[in-house]
Amino acid sequence: MLEVVILFIALLFIAIIGMRSEVDQDSSKLNVSEQVSPENTFLTQLQHKVETSLQPRPSDATLNRHYDALIRAELDAHLSSMPNS
Repeated sequence: MLEVVILFIALLFIAIIGMRSEVDQDSSKLNVSEQVSPENTFLTQLQHKVETSLQPRPSDATLNRHYDALIRAELDAHLSSMPNS
């Protein structure tokens, strides 16, 4: 489970870095560099599916941590039930 969480966090970090916008100072043009890998879109879609099946995210910090743990457990359950490719 820890490996899945680390992989998910790493993919989110890569997605955030890859999708940030860079402004070209010379011509004032906006260059958007977006790198989307199939794994990233799959995990994002799976997380969205899990989150939509649950209650809304709580605002309390403690409950929010428990909610995040529940999402990680659900993602792990979905990923472990899939056949290895």
